[in-house]
Amino acid sequence: MFKLQRFYSLSSFIVIFVAAALVTLFFRQVTLHWVRHLTEASHQAVAQTALNSVSAELEAYLDTANASGREPGWPGLPAGLAARIRKMTQGTSVDRIDIYHRNGLLLFSTTGTPDDDMRNTPAFQSALAGNATSTMIVRGFFNRLQAATDKDNVMQTYVPIRSEPAAPVTGVFYIHSDMSHLVGESDRMMLYIMAGAELILALMFAILLLVVRYARNIIDTQHTTMRDRTASLEILSRRLLKGDELQKKKIATDLHEGLAQTLSAIKVNVESTRLKKTAAANAPSLESIVPVLQHAIHEVRTIATELHPASLDDLGLLPTINWFCREFERQHPEIRIQREISLQEASIPPQLKIDIYRIVESAFKNIAKYSNTDRINFGLRQAGDMIHLIIEDTPTVQPAAAHTATAQTDSGAYPKYRFAEVMERTSLSGGIFSTSMEKFGGVTLHASWACGE
Repeated sequence: MFKLQRFYSLSSFIVIFVAAALVTLFFRQVTLHWVRHLTEASHQAVAQTALNSVSAELEAYLDTANASGREPGWPGLPAGLAARIRKMTQGTSVDRIDIYHRNGLLLFSTTGTPDDDMRNTPAFQSALAGNATSTMIVRGFFNRLQAATDKDNVMQTYVPIRSEPAAPVTGVFYIHSDMSHLVGESDRMMLYIMAGAELILALMFAILLLVVRYARNIIDTQHTTMRDRTASLEILSRRLLKGDELQKKKIATDLHEGLAQTLSAIKVNVESTRLKKTAAANAPSLESIVPVLQHAIHEVRTIATELHPASLDDLGLLPTINWFCREFERQHPEIRIQREISLQEASIPPQLKIDIYRIVESAFKNIAKYSNTDRINFGLRQAGDMIHLIIEDTPTVQPAAAHTATAQTDSGAYPKYRFAEVMERTSLSGGIFSTSMEKFGGVTLHASWACGE
């Protein structure tokens, strides 16, 4: 019980931890999508504002370059315009600004070094089509296993340069901002959320454990009470059976030693009187009294034997069982008993003898009354320190009919309740009882006891 509880506690805690982690990751993805959307919108607004502040001069330069037919190259922007653009990166989150010609060539960069060729990037092509576009690759604590790139946690925004919304695009205004601090803060928030969720779930788990432990204590108390009551009932049942057996033994002894002996004495006196012929007139009546007395004596001895066979105390269990089998076959000539007894009388504990006899008696009478059989297999043997009693009946009906009768009667509970008395006496005597229904309707009873009990 303790190992099972520990297993369920550990597995439940792991499940709670994993569930909290999955919920946190899901919340992170939703939050990250929302933050990225807001950041992109904000970054595009910043880029558009920066572009608007220099758009007139920048458009004039691009128009002059295009009109002259010269291929724009480095250096390109006037010194004043370049200084104003560089000043935009001071004291702001923007750490780089690039200006590209519409053919993808870099005209100006605040870092002084050219970047990758932008002509084939989707964001650059979208800006040439007239759409401001932002991209960012997020790489934080929760996805650090991904391959690192120089664009990680960098917000890149491409804004088309044109004189008015319907005018053709003459270039692309690009700003670059490092968002590592924002991603790190988001990761810290997610860790705090996950830790809080784990703490709350752990507290709930602890409360649940307390409730389960309290419920288990109540159940254990109830089980203890039930076991105590069951033990008391078993003791009471044993005492009742023992008292009933003692009462039967006393009645049997009184019948055998008292009434039977008195009847025997009367029979002897009557026979003696008849032989002396002292009362010739009463001879016919005396002749009729003798058979009646003989029948009464037989009936009294039969009742006494059924109540408690004297041979059980005088000869032992095995001779008594052999006698009972012979009497059973005499009373039920259609049933034959095949006996297999392979243990010694001394191997049977004295307190078990009367119980085994009563079990055999009850089982045989039940089979004779309810089973359509012509043979009973009876076995009593010892295996190790166990005594095994096996009783099996063999039905006389045909297999098909027997199978049908079995299906209509019961599927297993019927033999158990049919032999309830046998099962109860076996249990109260410290044994183990089982029944099984055979394929064609036969019933096998199996009872076993420890020799030392």
